[in-house]
Amino acid sequence: MRSSRDEEQVLEEEPQGVSLQLAAGSINRMYGSAFSEKMLKTSSKARAVTLSQCASITPEWSLKWDNLAPNPDRHDFSTADAVANFARTHGKRMRGHTLLWHQGVPKWANAMLQETREWDLVRSYFNTVIPRYGDIIDEWDVINEPIEIGDRGDGLRQNQFMHVFGPDYIEWALWTARDAAPKARLYINEYGLEYFSPEEGQRRLTLLRLLERLKNRGAPIDGVGLQAHLDLRKGTIYREGVYGLMRDISDLGLGISITELDVRENETGGEVEVRDQKVADEVRRYMDIALQFPNVGSVTTWGLSDRFSWLRYKDGGRRDNRGLPYDEEWRRKPMRTALESAFLERQSMT
Repeated sequence: MRSSRDEEQVLEEEPQGVSLQLAAGSINRMYGSAFSEKMLKTSSKARAVTLSQCASITPEWSLKWDNLAPNPDRHDFSTADAVANFARTHGKRMRGHTLLWHQGVPKWANAMLQETREWDLVRSYFNTVIPRYGDIIDEWDVINEPIEIGDRGDGLRQNQFMHVFGPDYIEWALWTARDAAPKARLYINEYGLEYFSPEEGQRRLTLLRLLERLKNRGAPIDGVGLQAHLDLRKGTIYREGVYGLMRDISDLGLGISITELDVRENETGGEVEVRDQKVADEVRRYMDIALQFPNVGSVTTWGLSDRFSWLRYKDGGRRDNRGLPYDEEWRRKPMRTALESAFLERQSMT
């Protein structure tokens, strides 16, 4: 790993201008990015740009259950601690992503849930993990992706928790997290809410019904994470649907965090300049809606550089996708300009 002096030199090579964290901070929002132990260990540029641009970081994988507890007799906090200590050292916040996710449960825990049908396993996991990072995490994605249209009549995902505990598992998880983190903000994080289609319309409606039910039952939910994995294959975002969803969430008195913003391209064979502008335009359309709502407290992109984007390896192979603010060589792209200008232009309106 390179020294802090090396990282300072990398920072000096960055073009001058307003950082994304300062641009967002000018309107009392927080900008952040997903961050991984691989970036921490191997890329001084990743570290440097993260430090210059981000007020918060989201561990990409290291806080998920299967990474923290590879077997029932041992917890492994090494990767999560490394990312958390990087954030602590440099005065950054960290988002808690994520506690319950159907794809992030270790096999042994799935088997034990089926065998014992006891909530104590989840409670023990929460009580082990949440306090460890209580000094740096004040917002947790307690449940990640609980919606799947077609699984059940109510639109909720028929995951392992639903199978064992029924739909009340969502409320139980929120209360269990509240016991472990009395002052943290507790969120449900969801995807597939931005486009005009029967499925995404149903997803928006299902999410709102779930939130209304939780609020009516007095569950300790503070907000919603909107992943915002934008997708140009689906056209452009459905402005009325996105605005209506954010308006209705706001009317419920809940906060909103944009948690995993990036763009999946429709075509990857054209001119780079044209492709990058399409990505930037889609991001700007989304940001112009989101920043109208004062309860949108943070914007997190799912990475900074295309070099580390999960979309590079989506669908079983490497794809040339340019959906993040910096390219593979850490050159600024129009998407970064779109983010900065969206923040600064909102400032001029206030």
